[in-house]
Amino acid sequence: MRKCTTGVSVAMNFLLIMLLAAGLQMSASRASPVGVPNLNQCELATDTSIIGPPTTLQLNCCLPIPSGSVVDFSFQTYQSAVKRVRMPAHKATADYIAKYTRAYEIMRSLPDHDPRSLSVQSKLHCAFCNGAYKQLGSNSAVVQVHFSWLFLPWHRWYLYFHERILASLLGDPTFSLVFWNWDDQRDGGNTMPAMFLNKGSSLYDQSRNAKHLPPNIVKLVPGSNGATSDIVKQNLNALYQDIVTSTTAETFMGGAFRDGTNVSSSSLATAPLGGSMENGVHNSMHFWTGDPTQPLYQDMGTFLTAARDPIFYAHHSNVDRLWERWLNGMPGGQRALPSDPDFLNAEFYFYDEAGRIVKVFLRDALDNNKLGVSYPDVPADDLWTHFSPTRITTGSAVLAARANGVPEVGPAPDNGVITLHSAHPAIVKRFKNSKERTEVLVVQGLQVIRDTFVSLIVFVNLPDANSTSPTSSAEYVGTFNVIPVPGKPLYADVKFEIGDNLRRVGIENESEVVVTLVVRGTQTITIQGLHIGYA
Repeated sequence: MRKCTTGVSVAMNFLLIMLLAAGLQMSASRASPVGVPNLNQCELATDTSIIGPPTTLQLNCCLPIPSGSVVDFSFQTYQSAVKRVRMPAHKATADYIAKYTRAYEIMRSLPDHDPRSLSVQSKLHCAFCNGAYKQLGSNSAVVQVHFSWLFLPWHRWYLYFHERILASLLGDPTFSLVFWNWDDQRDGGNTMPAMFLNKGSSLYDQSRNAKHLPPNIVKLVPGSNGATSDIVKQNLNALYQDIVTSTTAETFMGGAFRDGTNVSSSSLATAPLGGSMENGVHNSMHFWTGDPTQPLYQDMGTFLTAARDPIFYAHHSNVDRLWERWLNGMPGGQRALPSDPDFLNAEFYFYDEAGRIVKVFLRDALDNNKLGVSYPDVPADDLWTHFSPTRITTGSAVLAARANGVPEVGPAPDNGVITLHSAHPAIVKRFKNSKERTEVLVVQGLQVIRDTFVSLIVFVNLPDANSTSPTSSAEYVGTFNVIPVPGKPLYADVKFEIGDNLRRVGIENESEVVVTLVVRGTQTITIQGLHIGYA
């Protein structure tokens, strides 16, 4: 593989030609956007047990290469005969559940090498989330669709083709996925949907957390405590902080992932950035659903196996719906998507309903209407969209914190490496600029070996916050949840918008703020600095 020379046209910088035949070969030009990988160059995905004796597992997530040419996606080629309306799983009728069950029965019955089978469909997630494929021309940087601006659009494409395959297998063009309405804290959506719980059904997965079956409601901040009413308030505030107060594309969707970005060997300058919903409620639902008695918290608790569980697609349908809601249904009007060409021109491979490989551009996944997908209005959304967390502190906590020995922490690299304890308060300076709109706290150079699930919970003006502190107040900023991939490091900058918190707590005019980082879990987390600036 080689880079195009300077004289090659811009068009060729985006052209990838793949010859699919015996001894498939790929030659391609590389550009700044992430491009499709060479499917002939695949490695086993390796993981290590989380529970029990350390055991290294190797999984073959390599994708089959059908005969025939790659299909370039176009809306004309994949025109939808009908608009698919995805409905909440907990309101599905008996007839629709029977149809849904039949669709997955057929998908499960296909040979494991068939691109339309659930086996291969789950490998798609494993392959591009767990390092089976290197970026084209790289010996170390893998294709990774988490932790960045790729996360939401890649998973939208994934659902789009998965849904088309199920509809084709049924011979029913009206078929659509359901969404697990776990954000619904009023009308019954915040428990595991009954349609996925019948043993022997094609929708059932035995590797789920048996302690989290109905009537237990979801905990969108892992480790939340209290009565059901307390958990509901914490769930609503988690949604409010992750979605409503995250107003920019970078903080909500994630930062840049370009050609050559390497998640496993980042530096402070190149650390990737996941978005608030991915890091927060999305990751927490994977952890909540996975089976803690299994070595890898599988199926939903690890990227390798999550997509083996049919509930995964309902979970991500809700993530997709909430992205749509963030874009078009938040207070203050429509929000903006990234316009960077490296975002718009990122390329991926998927399988269509005929089992063919399709090459898509990220830019074509940004409008669900064009994809023929929609969601109904959910009245319970108003509970979290307009949630108003109340403060539990009065006045700035800085003077008392300083008197109690709480240290000042500034931007990296002046602090060296800071190891976080179960609770780590710090005094952080603000650099006020009235011309800017979005104030952001950056946890710089966070590093963790992803051996177990761990959460980093952030509070402002609450120096005594600890792992049992409730997250329903205005002092709660957000949570960064780390999905386990044992032995593999994660190096990232983590950003939280804090302007709304400071206003609600009444300290928006202070020059310094107490920031408390709380760790829930046993994994060691280090950071290099804390910085409050503007986006």
